[in-house]
Amino acid sequence: MHIPLLIRFHTNELVSWATFDRKKRITNSAIGVPLNKVPTCNCRPIILIPSTDVILTQVNIPSNKLQKIIQAIPYALEEQLIDEVENLHFAVGQPVAGNIPVVVIAKTCLENYLQRLQEVSFQPAVLMPDVFAVPYRSNNWIVMYVDDIVLVRTGLQTGFAIEADNLNFMLQMDVANNPPEQIMVINHKTTMDLTNLQALGIPIKTISNNILDGIIDNKQLNLLQGEYRIQNNNSLRHWWLTIALGLILGGLYIVEQVMEYRDLSQQRQFLNQQITETYRNTFPEARKIVNPKVQMEQKLVALRERQQVNEVFLSTLNKITSALKAIPNLIIKKITFRQQKLDLYLTINNFQALEKFQTNLNKLDITVKIKSAASQNRKVETHVQISTIK
Repeated sequence: MHIPLLIRFHTNELVSWATFDRKKRITNSAIGVPLNKVPTCNCRPIILIPSTDVILTQVNIPSNKLQKIIQAIPYALEEQLIDEVENLHFAVGQPVAGNIPVVVIAKTCLENYLQRLQEVSFQPAVLMPDVFAVPYRSNNWIVMYVDDIVLVRTGLQTGFAIEADNLNFMLQMDVANNPPEQIMVINHKTTMDLTNLQALGIPIKTISNNILDGIIDNKQLNLLQGEYRIQNNNSLRHWWLTIALGLILGGLYIVEQVMEYRDLSQQRQFLNQQITETYRNTFPEARKIVNPKVQMEQKLVALRERQQVNEVFLSTLNKITSALKAIPNLIIKKITFRQQKLDLYLTINNFQALEKFQTNLNKLDITVKIKSAASQNRKVETHVQISTIK
């Protein structure tokens, strides 16, 4: 793949650029210049944008039909996204072991880059996050320090961008789930960077920067898909009628999908209102309702646990009833049940009656402990604890 011109947008208004010959050698370059200072050429350049402007993720959709997958992806990721899916663009990569890599970017952000390129007469061939310009090595992670951001490529179509101060925290979580064979580091600024990475317990190796390898091996994950894909104007002239018909049919399909989505949204809103109303009626003491479905489930779990406690209490009390009745003049002053322990506070005639009560409970295969016993007013005040039913 010949790359005549490469342009990388920075997080500010400036760009860096480089031109290459067919042997991938840099012939000219500049760093941190305005976009209008990039030399024009009779080619479509490769464009890199900051990975901090995108979300890199994966989804698993059980379908072999690409069109259905593309349609399902926005709604499969809907709960993970802050913006409405209508305001986002989704670019899809090649599936790997059932997982489909997806790059998500705000349409306004993508269109801003395209508008800036159009203003200086550049039509990009590829537009992708700069993390995919980092070289790829199978079973290895490549960490590349660029400006104040660290780009981490964890797979052929996976990676992330993060501030250097938060790098170790993010790597610790990812290493715990899927540790690489080794971590390769490019452009580290200080020995402290390597020291922090070595604390992960993964072999560390420093390598030289060969950014073209990353671009070549990831050419398929191009953000210019769908409505932003590259058009060939010459070929379109011969197919204008077919294209017009396709646009009409596509428009009708989109209208149908929008109406269906609107109906589903209204139905979901109605169901949420019903769930909230049901929750208020069931638990009128509730004040703050954030997620009624989850809160209802939590309440039901608590009620089940309380029911189980009550069942244990009643079962224990029922089992000792015969022993209680067998003791004449026995008075129950107080009963408590906490942490699977039944505490009885009793008044009984004498110590012999107390001993008989304990013997009767032991015959019932119940573990009994006399916590206290004192003679008072010719009666015995005692605290008996039943801790376990064998």
